[in-house]
Amino acid sequence: METLTLGSELEVKKGDFLIDYKQLAMNAQILEQQIDRIERSGVVAPPNTWISSYVVTKKSGKSYRYYRLMTNKRDKEGKLKKKMLKYLGAEDSKATLKMVAAIKRRNRIQALQRQLKRLMEQEQPQLKRRNRGSSGVNTPLTCFDRMLLVQLQQQLTELIGRFEQLERKLKKTQNPSA
Repeated sequence: METLTLGSELEVKKGDFLIDYKQLAMNAQILEQQIDRIERSGVVAPPNTWISSYVVTKKSGKSYRYYRLMTNKRDKEGKLKKKMLKYLGAEDSKATLKMVAAIKRRNRIQALQRQLKRLMEQEQPQLKRRNRGSSGVNTPLTCFDRMLLVQLQQQLTELIGRFEQLERKLKKTQNPSA
């Protein structure tokens, strides 16, 4: 089995945990690329907003349905209050259609972020707690720590790829007939 030595203390065997880290880095990278692509595709609705409709009945008895962008805000006592952010107009108005698309983008981004978080939690090494009476307890990684871990894993994957390229070039220069 081929081994790669990175420094004096770290030795990585191909086929070991490295493949799992490569897969994790690739999956995380794919999710981040999807989030980026969605963000670049158009306006993303603010969090905690939704579209609400209301009906206006004219004197003639005819009813019209209109839409507006709503959010929750806390008042001074801490109670949640609904607040209108923007008037959107009729169902087929440009503003309503744009906001529906923006909310869909926001919801898709939030789903991808949850998926990324689950992926990182799934791949995080399980921290063991000692039996009763022990003074040393491992603390769980924070979200920021996990992001750093994923970045480190991506960099490790990139370094190993570069190392393999250099090895191939070295073999070609040593065996020019091959």
